Amino acid sequence: MTDHTATPKPELVEQIGANLQRVRARMAAAIERRGPGPEVRLIGVSKRQALAKIVAAHAAGLRDFGENYAQELRDKLRDWPPERDARWHYIGAIQSNKLKYMVGKTALIHTVDRPELIDAISRRAANGGWVQEFLIEVNLGGEDQKAGVAPSDVPALLDACATAEHARCVGLMIIPPPGEPEHTRRFFRELRELHERLRDGPERPGVDLRELSMGMSADFELAIEEGATLIRVGTAIFGARA
Repeated sequence: MTDHTATPKPELVEQIGANLQRVRARMAAAIERRGPGPEVRLIGVSKRQALAKIVAAHAAGLRDFGENYAQELRDKLRDWPPERDARWHYIGAIQSNKLKYMVGKTALIHTVDRPELIDAISRRAANGGWVQEFLIEVNLGGEDQKAGVAPSDVPALLDACATAEHARCVGLMIIPPPGEPEHTRRFFRELRELHERLRDGPERPGVDLRELSMGMSADFELAIEEGATLIRVGTAIFGARA
């Protein structure tokens, strides 16, 4: 470890704690506008952030952290102070040969979009006796440059979970096309409606649709209003990336 101690500098904890307080206040206001609904969990997107900042965020009360790059996740898990209990999420594009860095090491993988990944996750998790939870990434905007499965293909992907004894799909995830807030809201609403249809449909082995991962620093309030259970916020908590 080169850039942190297990006890972070008080001024860094104070700074990141103030950022967290502002984000949580915005979350609370969005929840109040939404009305009764699911609990919302905040994931601090810590990609390309110094480990010192992540430890400070933990000291300030944050427990969920999201990484986009498999080898960066590996390095941070290696250097993470073992006495600090945290939940790690993988929220980046997945290469099958990098699953060893996330399966059994993360609470949730957010970006599964093809059946062979489900099979590979299950096989690797079986080696350690785990059940790895994951989300299906949905490409509602039909953007060729983005990962994710078309909405019409989600049921077949859920069916693939039946033979994956050590992998469990627990929800859906989206990175919407860029645009003005109300344009973005449309995609959050569409994902929630798809989630509801699938959740209320026939039961499937290996499927427990309880999570909706949607919303980032610029639009998480809209996502909460539309039913998000997980929001992914980075620079609003940690500041600029290295």
